[in-house]
Amino acid sequence: MTNAFLSLLLALLSLQLFAITMRLNTINRIVISTPISLLEISIPLVNEQNEEPLYFDQELLKDNFYRYYENTLSKYTSQISLEFYYYNQLDHSYCLGDKCDAVEVKITARVIFNFDYHRTMFYEIKDTNYGH
Repeated sequence: MTNAFLSLLLALLSLQLFAITMRLNTINRIVISTPISLLEISIPLVNEQNEEPLYFDQELLKDNFYRYYENTLSKYTSQISLEFYYYNQLDHSYCLGDKCDAVEVKITARVIFNFDYHRTMFYEIKDTNYGH
């Protein structure tokens, strides 16, 4: 009787671990494959005559990421947390102004119970020559 109970317990534990692993892999795949267009539409258009460097619109970027992750991860997690840290590409110092050309996004998602998924992604605007 004890062997049957232990076998059932082991089978249930294995099934639960498999479900957690599948959920974790799905969350990871969604985060890693975040569309680059979320970042591209967060860069304000500039006039060709204006020599101002490209930068991220911080509010638009934040809204785009929250909306995307809430829509895609809502089936797999109950809690999503995003933190944004803006910095300068040249010296990697924190950017305190509104026109920052690089961002660090920290993503935290609750997988199950007290187990969280963590990922940090770095995005930078590289030098462009208007399609050349």
